[in-house]
Amino acid sequence: MNGSAENGAAGSASAFDLVVRGRLLLPGQPLTSGSVAVIDGSVAAVTLGDAELDAEVVIDAGDALVLPGVVDVHVHTRSAATEGIERATRAAAAGGVTTIVDMPYDADGMIAGLDAFEAKAADVEREAVVDAALWATVPPSGPITEVDALRRAGAAAFKLSTFDTDPRRFPRIDDAQLLAAFAAIAKTDGLVGVHCENDEIVRAGIAAERAAGHHDGPAHARSRPPLAEIEAIGRCLELARATGVRLHLCHVTLGRGIELADRARAARVDVTAETCPHYLLLDEYELTRQGATAKINPPLRAPSEVGALWQALAAGTCDLVASDHVGWPVERKRGDDIFAVAAGAPGLELMLPLMHDAIVARGLPPALLVHALCEAPARRFGLWPRKGSLLPGADADLVVLDPDERWTIDPARLTTACGWSPYEGRELHGRVRLVLLRGRQVYADGAVVGAAGGGRFVGANGIATREVAHV
Repeated sequence: MNGSAENGAAGSASAFDLVVRGRLLLPGQPLTSGSVAVIDGSVAAVTLGDAELDAEVVIDAGDALVLPGVVDVHVHTRSAATEGIERATRAAAAGGVTTIVDMPYDADGMIAGLDAFEAKAADVEREAVVDAALWATVPPSGPITEVDALRRAGAAAFKLSTFDTDPRRFPRIDDAQLLAAFAAIAKTDGLVGVHCENDEIVRAGIAAERAAGHHDGPAHARSRPPLAEIEAIGRCLELARATGVRLHLCHVTLGRGIELADRARAARVDVTAETCPHYLLLDEYELTRQGATAKINPPLRAPSEVGALWQALAAGTCDLVASDHVGWPVERKRGDDIFAVAAGAPGLELMLPLMHDAIVARGLPPALLVHALCEAPARRFGLWPRKGSLLPGADADLVVLDPDERWTIDPARLTTACGWSPYEGRELHGRVRLVLLRGRQVYADGAVVGAAGGGRFVGANGIATREVAHV
């Protein structure tokens, strides 16, 4: 890969600020050689073939892949107070994620009101290395009065939970409040995302495991059986059908969950389903092999469910992939009691290379990578076509990925600050080499070169659809 600033004729202005050449990875299309031209931080043109474009700077990526920046719609930058927006978005830059949608469950409280939302948006402008949109939420009880104001402020979606992760920071929303929230969000044409687990079933499961003296890794999976997730998905689908709200099912782990969503679409429920790399690449036996580092909610499932999720992703019934990143310090993932350690894992930096490696290994179309990680999430969360596309006028957020480089995941060598990974020791085929945010380098030559304050708050534009190019 090389850059050149010698393309314009002496004394004359070049047609473009920047041109990136390589093998373009575009939705619904086979890999093809081409170029992306940039003016003032936006995509100006995309050409196929070997046409020479006049530019101040030309980056020739050779046979490397050139694709839109990844849009990760499920990120927790502030659940771990030790991480925060700057550190998380540095990891995003290193992984080719140029836009995150940050969850509203921060260590110091929920983002459930306009003042808190606007304060966090201002923090993004000061701290972020890549761009960020924001989720909001609603209070677990009482009047729901700020949904409309939050939508007008640019909230990309509203996150709710049927499970009580933390009564102050990440509370359960009971059914009556869930119904009221769905109805209020529907009136604004907003999107609601739900963490679907039946609280009573899980609480009983944990109590039963503890009573039996079980507190190892597998006890975590047993305490949260598939039915706990499926029941909550079914309940939310019926509430969405009754209210007309646009529904997004977060981190689906089960083929049955995808099936229920697909059936609901036939009944005109506007629903999308998301899964995560850990549910596609790890199974419940990691809870025996790794223990606490493999604890995630909902839990890792049986190998048969991993296969079912891949089938759904390939078929398009599972709409998109998101990291569900949380950078817990390693101390929060240590201990002999699986129920006492934190749930969740870092994923921002590794999602793109992990998914590229897995898609290639399974012989699936490379365009699935752009569909699931770029276009579909940007469309659903009201960020498209500015994000997740290479259409003229889109932000020039570009990733160059070398598909041939082999490397082994070593948490000590990652940008991710927490220093651990459930993928430690995994060999990958394909590595991010260069990342541009609005035409500016934020990652190059193995290092983050973007700075805090280089990212921007991105408000949802209200255009939100499930329709994407056929893979």
